[in-house]
Amino acid sequence: MRKVSLDSLVSLDGYYTDAKSQIDWFEFDDADMAWSHDALSDVGTLVFGRKTYEEFSGIFPKMKDPAKLGWDPFIPETLNALPKIVFSKGLQEGSWKPVSIVRTDPVKEIARLKEGTGKEIQIVGSGSIVSSIVRAGLVDDFRLRVQPILLGSGRSLFPDRAERQRLKLVSVTPFKSGVLGLRYEPRK
Repeated sequence: MRKVSLDSLVSLDGYYTDAKSQIDWFEFDDADMAWSHDALSDVGTLVFGRKTYEEFSGIFPKMKDPAKLGWDPFIPETLNALPKIVFSKGLQEGSWKPVSIVRTDPVKEIARLKEGTGKEIQIVGSGSIVSSIVRAGLVDDFRLRVQPILLGSGRSLFPDRAERQRLKLVSVTPFKSGVLGLRYEPRK
């Protein structure tokens, strides 16, 4: 059975984008690079919604010299090489390869993939997908980087709070920037 993880940056008040769907408030430093490096080390498949996929595909395939831009080269190299699944009803083709566009229910598809063998499946951003996957109890590892900012409004990472889900704290990593790296697992 494959593990399903969630890796996301959120504001202190729980939003992953601001009210204009922008992420310009994210601040990255060496600790973020180390976190992302660690989070990607065990990943075999990346999962995106259309919006997050389009944002990432506009950045990482074009990144020619990541070290000069302050990036750990492992991160864009790994993101570019990993198989990607994009849940979208409207996207016809993805330019950031290797990619599969999936038009079926994310819960059913992630559950099917989870039953297989291989490295972990990581959901990146994509709040609409996160909500249904969390509600279905499919996430095994919640990795959240809480940014020290209050946005007041925006897109909530966990908009569907119809049912409680208790989590167990696995680790807390404070960054010099004030970001807190939090890892949780579902309570059994």
